[in-house]
Amino acid sequence: MRALFWFVLLAALAVAFILVLRADQGYVLVVFPPWRVEMSVALVLGVLILSHVLFYILVRLLRTTLRLPRDVRSWRARRRLGLAEDELQRATAALLAGQPGHALKLSRQSIEHSPLPLAALIGARAALEMGETEAARALLDTVQTDQGELVAARQAITRELDRSAAGPDEAARPAPAPVPVSAQADGPP
Repeated sequence: MRALFWFVLLAALAVAFILVLRADQGYVLVVFPPWRVEMSVALVLGVLILSHVLFYILVRLLRTTLRLPRDVRSWRARRRLGLAEDELQRATAALLAGQPGHALKLSRQSIEHSPLPLAALIGARAALEMGETEAARALLDTVQTDQGELVAARQAITRELDRSAAGPDEAARPAPAPVPVSAQADGPP
């Protein structure tokens, strides 16, 4: 609707401009010795308007060309992040469906696209369920975050890894109570 309004407005202005110029018999005289050019006012105004429009198009084209590398970089980053998030969702679904091998594979693919901490945690949990403690530790080492829930999940997976590495005698002992996330962030009292 807005485009139609501007089209009608520009058409009305063009008609009004032509009607005014038909009534005017003025001319423009340009002298560059030894040359002399005489043009009607309508022609001069038309050339001026056309030159402004062409200059505007040229500037916009140049601006778009100069911004192209940055736009392509940001598009690629958004695409990589989108692929990583998609694979992370699929890895989470695979882990919940009881397919830790597939979840581990998808979480590693997600990390290749973008290093998301949650993907590393999902992969570590899947590796732990498969009994691959070294792979789980390697994935946990990549988790660099200070978000409370992610830190708590990392600590829980680390405790399970420590219990599985300690052996069956240590695994029978009760686990220590988890430290609240708010107490971790504040430090010792």
